Order: sequence, then C-alpha cells, then structure tokens
Amino acid sequence: MNLILIAGFVVLIIYLLSKYFLTYWTRLNIPQFDGQFFFGNGKKLFTKQVSFLEFFEDVYKKTKNHRVFGIYMLYKPILIINDPKLVQDILIRDFSTFHDRPMVAESAEYCPLMANLFNMEGKKWRELRVRISPAFTAGKLRNMIPIQKTSTEVLLKFIRKNIKNGENVFDFKDTLARYILSTISSVGFGIDNDCINEPDNMFRKISLMVFELSMSNGIKNFLMFFLPDLFTFLKLNPFTPEVSPYIVSMVEQTIAHREKNNYQRNDFMDLLIRLRNVGYLPADKDDEVEDEWTRKQTDVDRMKKISMDEVIGQSFVFTIGGFETISSCMHFCLFELSRNSQAKQKLQQEIDQILDSQKSDEITYDALLDMKYLDCCISETLRKYPLGGLLNRVNSKDYKIPDSNVTIPKGTSIFIPFFGLQRDPQYYDEPMKFIPERFERSVNGNAKIDEGVVYAPFGDGPRHCIGMRMARIQMKFGLATLLRNFKFELQDKFMMNEEIKFNPKFMVLTPMKPILMNISERK
Repeated sequence: MNLILIAGFVVLIIYLLSKYFLTYWTRLNIPQFDGQFFFGNGKKLFTKQVSFLEFFEDVYKKTKNHRVFGIYMLYKPILIINDPKLVQDILIRDFSTFHDRPMVAESAEYCPLMANLFNMEGKKWRELRVRISPAFTAGKLRNMIPIQKTSTEVLLKFIRKNIKNGENVFDFKDTLARYILSTISSVGFGIDNDCINEPDNMFRKISLMVFELSMSNGIKNFLMFFLPDLFTFLKLNPFTPEVSPYIVSMVEQTIAHREKNNYQRNDFMDLLIRLRNVGYLPADKDDEVEDEWTRKQTDVDRMKKISMDEVIGQSFVFTIGGFETISSCMHFCLFELSRNSQAKQKLQQEIDQILDSQKSDEITYDALLDMKYLDCCISETLRKYPLGGLLNRVNSKDYKIPDSNVTIPKGTSIFIPFFGLQRDPQYYDEPMKFIPERFERSVNGNAKIDEGVVYAPFGDGPRHCIGMRMARIQMKFGLATLLRNFKFELQDKFMMNEEIKFNPKFMVLTPMKPILMNISERK
C-alpha cells in the first residue's frame, strides 16, 4: 500500500513539473503550443517523420501571424521569431545583445576542432573575426582561383571519360560533393586529394564521418543544438573518434612542411600560418574589407596572433562549412536549371558571351564578377533552398521587444526560421517557382517588405558567414565551367514539375532519392 502511495506521489510530482515547464511561455505572456509529455513540440522531429528545416517551416506557417511564438524541444523553451523587423533588430540593430549562438561554446580542451569562429562567443569571437576577415578579401580570393582551376580540370576529365564510356547518367550530388572536397583540400590545406576519381580517399571518408548517420551522432547533434549546456557538461565530442586526430595531424604536418621548406602557395592555409606567426595579413591592391563592423576595429585587435588550436578549428570549419553547403547549392541550382530551359539558356548565353569576348575559355576572377545572371541564379537557389535555413541566437541580457509589453529573459534560445520566411507567398510571389530575375535589381529578391530581413542565406549583421564571398566564387567557378561545357537534363521527367522531397534523417537539406542527370557535351 505504501509503495502504491509513493508511486502515485512520484507520478503526481512528475505531472506537475511537466505541466509547469510546458507553460513557461504562457507565464511570460507569449503565445505557445501545448507541449506533449517528454517530447514538448518536437515529436515529429525526434522520430524522424520530417526533415529539420521542414519541421521549423511548418512551425512558421502555423504561427506566422504572431511576431514571436514559444515552442518546446523536450522541456527546453525555444522562441520563434516571425516578424522581419524584429529579425532585423536582433541580427543588426541590437546585435550587442544577440551576438552569440545558443550552442556549444568553443573548448579546444576536449575537442580541438571546436575552437572555430562558428562556436566562439563574445570577446573571443570578436577578436578572431577581426583577425581572419582579411583572409576573405577580393585580393586573397583572386589568388585562389588558379588553385580551384586545377581540381575543376580533373572534374571535366572525369565527366568526359564517363560520357565517352557511355556512362552519361550522374548522381550529381555525389559528384559535386567529391569535386568541392578536392577543391577545399587544395585551397584550404594545399593537399591534392583526388576525391573525384578516388571515392575511397581518406580525406573524403573523414569528411563524410562528420555527417554520418548513427544513433549516437543523432543524439549528440540534438544535445549540441538544443541542450548545449548538458553537452558541454558531459564533455562530449561531437564527432566520431577518427575525425579529430586526422584533421589535427593533417594541419600540423602541413604547417611543419611549409615552415621547414619555406613553401608558400597563396591558399587559405598560408593565410592562417601568417596569422599564427605574425598576427596580421598584408593588404593586396584589391583588398577591401566589406564588413563595416570589422573596419571599425582597432589595429591592436588586428595584430594579435592566433593559436594552433584556432588554426586547426578554422581549417576544420572551412572544410565542413564548404563541403556540404557549396556542393548542395550547386546541385540544387543545376536541378532547377535543368527544368527551366529559359533560365538555363539565358545563363549559358551570358557565360558564352563573356568568355568569347575575352577570346579564351579561361575563367578568371574578373570574368566571374561580370556574370551577373549567374549571381541571380545562385541567389534564387539559396532563397528556395537556404542551407542555413534556421538561424539561432541567445540574448546576453533581458530584452524588451519593441512596441510590445513582452520581455525576453536573458539566456533565451531564439530561432529565426528563414526556410519558412524565404518560401512565404506573403513576401515572394510564387515562391516555389525558380525565378532568378527576382535578384536582378534587388539584393533580397524583390521581397514584398518595407523594412526588415526575410532573406539571409548566409546570415546577416556582424555575425554573417565570413566565408560568404569565397563560397559564392567557388559556386560560380564550378557552375560556369560545367554550363560552358555540358548540357544537363533530368533523367526522371516526373521531376520536371515535382518538388524535391527531403530526407528526414539529415539536418541539412538532402533529397530523399538521388536526382539523376543526363549529361552530354555542348556542340
């Protein structure tokens, strides 16, 4: 009898605590969904019924009439920001309050790969951002074009060899991923890894391990994203055991070889080595830091040397930040062009005209800058398929929402659902149509909005993606080369009018099934 009473009392306490935790937003006078026991509002996400970004797109669609809306991941309160003006305030005007992400803080002690700009907070982030920004100026990017050209030539030979052998149907997502890995390996580390012809290349295997599907990785990804304090307390390593030692060893060996032989290559690793040894990067004639916030920082900030852990961390995030995002954007762009003949023809005419006018097939940095319609196609691809389609921030102090009586408590996890905003017919006419012309005279794709932010594929404000220009140059170089040389057609004609279904097992946008393309030489 006593055991029954005790059990009943425990159940009652659990019920009351659950009820209390799942009414957090109501007590703050913020609208919310009623949460389920244990799951909160995330059951579909946890049970892999829907992909990560589509889950938050659905939340956005159901709550878009509210400026802010509260949900729960397990018992973790998450505040969804739907109002474009408030998004702008958080990312730009009030950045000093929202400068960090509610994720795992950098800790090289138990994982050296985490000592990167993406994870850093506060002063550490500011200091490293200022020192690394000059690595992404126009002059530095121009110097990297010849390096990318080498891996692009390998890709062309690979495609032509397969076409000649009658194997002209490609799963181009995999092909492009291998191409970008080869490019990043060369530009980032100065190592010629032929991931295109060698799919079992160790560099590719290690990169794939970062996105490896397993129960343990899924749990760690969830904790890292939604319960970072617990993740840090447990001192978990977010990656499989082979990843960290391989990256650390590769970076250390590369640096040792270059310093011993006084070898320079005009790549990203050269710039990191100089930042470690000298503490600043010399300006080239084309250099101009576009980031106004960075330009305001002092020379003292710029002259501080970076540590070996920071070199390793930046090398890692350079690889992973580019590998999936750049190849996926190129893949989705080719998919949309393959079912939009007018846009594809217009783009190929632009590429042909620019290269023919210089009487050379060599794709230079200046030629890429002249390809304005290619820019539009990439921007439209990133609108429809924003690979960073969910932005998160945390406030460093209590924040009163302008024109309201609502105050967001310090330390709140804030999510901005750009995947929903960028596909919302309220802001974009026919949002599921691929219309590159949206961006011909507008940086936000002619979004129907007087003020605020609804388009931010690389983030916005001082904490926008530092590698944005490098990523776009790599995309433009690869796409321009492919469209100059080949025709692309969808193997599955059913997909000409159907939207891609995404695999719920991945956090990034990944098609449920391969998108096969017929590729042939242009005459």
